[in-house]
Amino acid sequence: MNTISQSALTTQSFLARSWHWTGPATLEAVREASIGARRFLTESNLPESEISAWELVVAEAGNNCSIHGAAGSDEMDLDLLFTITPAKVIMRLSDSTPGFDWPEHTNLPDDDAEGGRGLYLIDCLTDSRIYARGHRRNILELERSCTQSHDVSEDTDATLMSMTEELSACYESLASIFHFIAEARNASSLEDFADSVLAHLIQSTASRIGILRIVKDGNLETLAYHGCDSCPTLAIENQALATRLDQWVNDVIPHLSPHERFSGIVHPLSHEAETLGTLLLLKSDGMQPFNAGEENMIRTFGEFFTQHILSRRHEEQAIRSCIARREFELAAAIQSSLLPPKYQPILGVEATGHCESALSIGGDFYDVIPIPDHGFFFVIADVMGKGVAASMMAAVTRSIIRSCSAYYQHPAKLLELVARQMFDDLDRLEIFVTVAVGCIDASAGVIRIANAGHCPVIVANQHHSMEVGPENPPVGIEPKPCYPEREIPIYADTCLLAYTDGLVDPRNQRKSYENEEEVGKWFSQHVSPESPVEALKAELLDRLDFSNSSALLADDQTFVLLSCNSNHTQSHG
Repeated sequence: MNTISQSALTTQSFLARSWHWTGPATLEAVREASIGARRFLTESNLPESEISAWELVVAEAGNNCSIHGAAGSDEMDLDLLFTITPAKVIMRLSDSTPGFDWPEHTNLPDDDAEGGRGLYLIDCLTDSRIYARGHRRNILELERSCTQSHDVSEDTDATLMSMTEELSACYESLASIFHFIAEARNASSLEDFADSVLAHLIQSTASRIGILRIVKDGNLETLAYHGCDSCPTLAIENQALATRLDQWVNDVIPHLSPHERFSGIVHPLSHEAETLGTLLLLKSDGMQPFNAGEENMIRTFGEFFTQHILSRRHEEQAIRSCIARREFELAAAIQSSLLPPKYQPILGVEATGHCESALSIGGDFYDVIPIPDHGFFFVIADVMGKGVAASMMAAVTRSIIRSCSAYYQHPAKLLELVARQMFDDLDRLEIFVTVAVGCIDASAGVIRIANAGHCPVIVANQHHSMEVGPENPPVGIEPKPCYPEREIPIYADTCLLAYTDGLVDPRNQRKSYENEEEVGKWFSQHVSPESPVEALKAELLDRLDFSNSSALLADDQTFVLLSCNSNHTQSHG
């Protein structure tokens, strides 16, 4: 909380007035202190030159404290006391910041120097300076004669006037930006905030016309304008964007007024290598041109508005990211719900499976559908690509296959029908689907399989092993493909494994098989009468290092297992 006190002391020999202010060591508080000091000095009837000099001194001295206290605690404070006597003005500034070492000599810094101007100004504008740096408290005492003229050269005087003008604009910009930071939080739209910023700049720089535009889809789009109807983009605005440098206007602009000459500035808004927009401010011919302080204010507010654009963009991206993440979670839940439940055996045929996506959702899927009094129909598929698009096409493929239930016992005919129905859509999207389908018909004692460009389906028992590899292309390559159907007798304790190529992807950070031959070899070695499908599934997941969830997959991993118990199926051995 800032506190201010003011008092006057009268004796027979002199009249003294004092003004006291305390507040935090922040730039905003320092601005308040300098305004308060100006008010006190004005009420004390000091000349404008004295008032302006002391206002700058307060601002520079206070800002030094704020800068050197930035790394300290939030409780660092300033204590300012002004005393006016008939002969001089005395300023005493006490602070609790770490302080700094006051240089023995202060010289005018180079134009591109980051600091040093403040101390130089204080040195030039005061007659006496004492700075004591203490362990807990620093004290700066400055004096300036009320009557003595300060002997400075014409060049130094011009430099001081230019610096004074520039610093005044900086402080004005700073105070305005504090106000607009609070306003930005409550701005309903970027257009409303742009309008507010532009109106402030028009008033502060005494401009007649202002236009603020942003880049959208490669073109400049008007966000706000004052003093004119919205005019088409000017060539000089595009030049400012192309060069990313300020461009100066000094000409007739027919779109605004065909007989009037304007002067002004086009300031490009940019961030790193990206151009974001332009800020145009114009004055009519005959008006006072922009001074250094006004130009600095335009650039400061241009940078401030640029940061506001970037901040809003990051907020929107964060919101979109949250929405996308939620949509992925819902899609993953839907995809998981489409996987088949655990069915009771039919005529000794048992089925199980596994599907894990490299992303939260993917293009792999499997399905197992009971055929009453016969056994099961199975399908395993891999849609080209990953993510949402692949998962959507996987759901479409599953739905079409389920609509062809009349052909479950004739896998090749079903596959041809599905391929013809999906060709136009897949061809337009330039994607394809590898699919393997089959029927475990325990009542007939056979397994029927058709394969459209998919990984080999392995059928094995303790004595025999065979594979039904891809015959003819995947679904989506040809409009009317024909697929052969392989029929395999069911022997005692026959097992079937169908899988996707994620099991043999070398990019996986988990364990994987080197090739399809290794998968077939592993499966034939692990098939036994004592291994039901759930036990075989557990062994396969262990071989794939499924428990190591922190290791990423490069591709989806899916497989389906079916087994035929010899006690319920016909034996052909």
